[in-house]
Amino acid sequence: MNFVNMFTELNSGKRIGRFAFIIMFIIGAVFNVYAAKEDCTNIDGDGAVPIQEVAEEGAAVKNDYDEVVEEDDRKGVVYLSVIGGSQPEPNACGLNPKNPAGEWTGWGGPLNFDNVTIGEGATTRNHIVIGGTYFERGVGAHSIATLVYDLTGDNYRRFEAYVGMSDEKDPTGCNHGGTSNFTFSIDGTEIVATDTFAGTVGGENVDPFKVEFDIPANASELTIVMGDGGDGNGCDHSAMGDAKLLTAQALAIEPANKLPTIWGHLKASY
Repeated sequence: MNFVNMFTELNSGKRIGRFAFIIMFIIGAVFNVYAAKEDCTNIDGDGAVPIQEVAEEGAAVKNDYDEVVEEDDRKGVVYLSVIGGSQPEPNACGLNPKNPAGEWTGWGGPLNFDNVTIGEGATTRNHIVIGGTYFERGVGAHSIATLVYDLTGDNYRRFEAYVGMSDEKDPTGCNHGGTSNFTFSIDGTEIVATDTFAGTVGGENVDPFKVEFDIPANASELTIVMGDGGDGNGCDHSAMGDAKLLTAQALAIEPANKLPTIWGHLKASY
C-alpha cells in the first residue's frame, strides 16, 4: 500500500469515527429529551389500595378506573416530579420543585415517591386515579400544598395537567372524598384559579379537570397551590395527573392520547 492510499484510508477511518460519534451524540440528545417514568423514584407494586381496571368505574370502589392517560413520550415534554427529577434543569424523570420539601404537602409528608398519591402515611402511597381515570404520571399531595418550579432550565411554552381528588379517598371520606381548589401562578401573577372540586357529587365520581395555559417568554417560576376548598383540609388528597411542561418541540407533535378539555355535568362549587 503506498503512502497516498494509507493517508486516504486513515482519513476515511477518521471521518467514519467522527460520523459515528455525531450519530451517537444525536441519539443520546434525542433520548434525553424524552420523559421517562422508569427514571423516577416510583413505588413498587400496586400500592396500598391497588388500582384495578374495570369496564365502568364506580364511586363505591376506590382506585378503579376505566380510562388511562399514559406517559407522554413526545420529545420536549418535561414532567413535574418531586423526588427523582432535578432542578433548575430537568433530567429524564422531570423537574423537581425548588421550594422546601416541607411545603409540598400539608399532611403526610415528606413526599418520598414520584407519580403517587399521598396515601395515609409514608408507607401507603398509591398510583394516581382521579375520577375513574388512571394517570401513569402525576403529583399527589395533601392540601394545603405549595410547589414552586424553576422555569429557567428550558424554554417552556405551555403547561398542562388534570386536577382533582384522588380516588383512594372517595366516596366515604368526609362524605364526598375531600375537596380542593388549585391555583397556578407565574412569577407572582395568578394564571388559573379553579373552582373547588370534590371527590364525589351526587353519589358519582367527579371527572378530572384539565388545566392548560401558555407560559410567557422569560418566565422564571411556576407556583402551584393545592388548596383546601375553604372547608379545612380533612380528607383533601389532592392530585395532578399528567402534569407537564411543554417546549416548542413537544407542541409540534400531537399527543397520542388525551381526555376531553371540557369538564362535564358534575362540575360544582362549594
